[in-house]
Amino acid sequence: MDQLDKARSEMGAVESFFSNLPGIAGYREKEMRRSVDKQFRDSLARRLEVRRRKITALQSDLVTGGGILYADDMERVVGRLQLLIDRIKTAAYGYGPFFDVERIDEGDLDRLLQFDQAVAAELPRLDEAVGNLESAVGSNEGVKEAIRATGDVLNELNEKFSQRQDVIRGVQ
Repeated sequence: MDQLDKARSEMGAVESFFSNLPGIAGYREKEMRRSVDKQFRDSLARRLEVRRRKITALQSDLVTGGGILYADDMERVVGRLQLLIDRIKTAAYGYGPFFDVERIDEGDLDRLLQFDQAVAAELPRLDEAVGNLESAVGSNEGVKEAIRATGDVLNELNEKFSQRQDVIRGVQ
């Protein structure tokens, strides 16, 4: 996990000293994992926001070009993508109160980051679907199918991200 190693290497001398004290080392390690995951999710949300703006521009082009018939379908696609962005931005980051019955360990935190990375690994599929949508809007052919395909990819991404909650809840 290179992002976590980078965070460890950037610790100052005082921070490194306190991180090695009994009782603090594990806490500090968890906080670094949470921070790395939060930074990754923020980056992923920004990357998805770029795609949302592109789809919104395509929606405008479609309506301007006389494709008002597909406006509702495009709005649903934009809504699915916005939902995914919002879920990623506001996702729980694996915090568990000190006396909580359900403990979240380092392995769980690593699995949370793996889910986030799995969503990011699907961005090329989303890019392909958006590219096909752009071509369909430009040629005014196969628009409905391209909208459906883009929506399907977004549904899969939302479903994949939903699995993240299983780690927090302790579901295997």
